[in-house]
Amino acid sequence: MYRALQKFLALYNHLSVPGIGNFSVETIPAHVDFTNRSISSSHKKISFNNDKLPPEKKFYNFIARELDIDEVQAIVKFTDFTDDLQHKLTLNNSIDLKGIGTLTKQSAQVLTFQSIEIPEYFPPLTAERIIRKNTAHTVRVGEDEKTSDEMIGVLQQSKTIKKDRWWVAATILAVIGIAAIVYYYMTHR
Repeated sequence: MYRALQKFLALYNHLSVPGIGNFSVETIPAHVDFTNRSISSSHKKISFNNDKLPPEKKFYNFIARELDIDEVQAIVKFTDFTDDLQHKLTLNNSIDLKGIGTLTKQSAQVLTFQSIEIPEYFPPLTAERIIRKNTAHTVRVGEDEKTSDEMIGVLQQSKTIKKDRWWVAATILAVIGIAAIVYYYMTHR
């Protein structure tokens, strides 16, 4: 029965076990880790919630096909299986669902689930940024996209503007300093 449950979960990405809860397969998207300079691929994770919903009709059809029995026998066999699971869970406080994970009983109503590790098909890749000199590439500035040549021109222009205006601040400070000296000599004579 475990093999059939594992196969149904893999094919349909969800499984309802009466009296226990619901299992579902979630896809965790790929992500970029800038600090470690790596890109990891998307992977699957089995999650569990305590909602006790009855299985769908297609589940019983699937079990009947897998075990090569009729649908009524599949319902009886699965009901016996779930009763046995609940009995084992009350006795041991933990059961291992082969190929899915481990259920642990925390209290009368609360179960926790530890999923098996689903292997990743693609290992993480190292990602190095390559910027070639003397070639233009697009750079995002706020909501605008500009080429690297445009940004270099803008940055150099702002540096030259700052360099050309240094004398204004120096002149103002010089006038204030001369005014302070003149005031001092006028008041202390």
